[in-house]
Amino acid sequence: MKSVRWVLVATALAALAGPAAANLVPIGAIPSTGNGIGAVNTSLTFQNIGTEFGCVAYNGSIATTGAGSCPAGFTGGDEKSGASQINVFTAADLGFTPTKNFSNLVVLFNGNEGQNAGDQPITLNLLGLSLYSATGTRLATFTTTAASTFDSFPGVGNAGFGFALDAAQAAIANAWLVSNPLLRIGTEANVSGSQGGAETIQLTTVTTTGVPEPGTIALLSSGLLFIGLGVWRKRSRLQ
Repeated sequence: MKSVRWVLVATALAALAGPAAANLVPIGAIPSTGNGIGAVNTSLTFQNIGTEFGCVAYNGSIATTGAGSCPAGFTGGDEKSGASQINVFTAADLGFTPTKNFSNLVVLFNGNEGQNAGDQPITLNLLGLSLYSATGTRLATFTTTAASTFDSFPGVGNAGFGFALDAAQAAIANAWLVSNPLLRIGTEANVSGSQGGAETIQLTTVTTTGVPEPGTIALLSSGLLFIGLGVWRKRSRLQ
């Protein structure tokens, strides 16, 4: 009965979110050293010149790549191959616990460009995080809302620029996890401005991502505004 209740909750949340929730929020540069593709949770590696596209999904048996593995809005086709370069992960693979889950997940994009004088930055046009059931059904896809342009870190699979689910979308993902404890996590990206380096997407966790909901930001801003007005009026009466 409990599992059925969680399925209903997850389904309702997903219906509210829509097919692409568009709530992967940038959280800034995340430095890292001593890693590399084989030493971190590398989800996706893709490479081309100019524009490049990559998707990794789960078909119920293995990780899959290419256009047929992409959710709406993504193209695919430039993925690398190899167990260290393409992966779908379970919650256990990422070290999830009852207190460490999608609220702590960081999608780390490392664009291996722009490291030499005169190099142009690389632009991440669209980034996605997709959840799959144990049988390969795509449960949800979360995406960024706008393109981001970066001066890249040196090294492949090392430091990068982090993105995290906002509070509302993390709750949706966590509900899917409860009803699908063996779900798989895949990623996808559309990039432009590549000069031939291999780009990677890594999945990692932090103690807390601290990504508030948009409504929370608006409420906080309004509260600060009213506090400021109150202080100004009090000072005006005293003068």
